[in-house]
Amino acid sequence: MNRTVPLITDPDQVRATLISAPVLAVPAVDAPVGIAWLRAHVPRFSTGAEHRRLRALVTAELDQLSPADLRERARTADGPLPHVHALAEALGLQDISVDQVALVAAHYQPYEPDNPAADEAVAALVAACGGVADDATASRICLLVQACAATGALVDNAEQSNATGTPEQIIARTMDENPPLRSTRRVVAGEVVELDMRHPGLGFGAGPHACPGREHAIAIAAGIIEGSA
Repeated sequence: MNRTVPLITDPDQVRATLISAPVLAVPAVDAPVGIAWLRAHVPRFSTGAEHRRLRALVTAELDQLSPADLRERARTADGPLPHVHALAEALGLQDISVDQVALVAAHYQPYEPDNPAADEAVAALVAACGGVADDATASRICLLVQACAATGALVDNAEQSNATGTPEQIIARTMDENPPLRSTRRVVAGEVVELDMRHPGLGFGAGPHACPGREHAIAIAAGIIEGSA
């Protein structure tokens, strides 16, 4: 966990901060398609009315996806990053490179340094999504990017745990005991703070930025667990 900013560990305070404090929003940019462009067009790094507008685009995409279908696709997916492959396939994105998604995910956060290769990967993902660099395309890319590390870590943590039971039970225990999201950041009184997310009930966040794809992530993880059993 990055300790370069103040750390909040109390679970009640973490939850309250998630609900009330804004994220560190990135400014709108007039820049070529790349990481900076993507950050400026996704709900993850926006607040207020703009966040609600962009989040609605993401939830509209999720509403078109059947968790049962995602689970089946994940159960039979193979190769690297099967969760990304299953999600891209369900979105109808047959030409997506999972390696490019992973590269973008590694540089997604605003505090990550600029990376020309990641910029090129964003441009390639825009092309794979139809070539139109707009908010709708950014919302589809952000689904893939935000699922990449989080759902992958959820599967890894679940498979490495000693939990038993149905895939849903294993996942629920993993989310409480070893969640994929270790920390996140918010702005409190003008200061960026780090929130320790390693508490039961906080695995998918809380407040305006809570994960909108919780059901879908669980379905994908369950399918992969079933497929590897």
